[in-house]
Amino acid sequence: MTNRVTITGVLQDAPKIRSFEQRGGTVEIVSLWIEVKDGDRADRFTVEINDGKAAAAAKAMKKDTIVELTGKLRHDRWKDKATNRWTGKVFVAIDPGEGTLRSKGIASEAPQSEAA
Repeated sequence: MTNRVTITGVLQDAPKIRSFEQRGGTVEIVSLWIEVKDGDRADRFTVEINDGKAAAAAKAMKKDTIVELTGKLRHDRWKDKATNRWTGKVFVAIDPGEGTLRSKGIASEAPQSEAA
């Protein structure tokens, strides 16, 4: 994988699970919201998990869990129906066989960031 990011941070909320129909089957996406502190700065990242093994691990995690993940940076773009303007977001995607998610315990204080 040439587009790769590694983040260690604290889970800010319980995992969100979304299901939708696609090509005759149901697709489930697990979303996480991770905060990474580096000195006085705190950055938050959205993570979308499409990998079954990583999704199962994410579902077992609670708020304030320290997580380490690897995945790809993605950009999603759509047209807002209310304003008719294009908008978008950048997020980390964990696709099947192309990323990992690990728990590093419960946070008492957020860990330092790591990026690769």
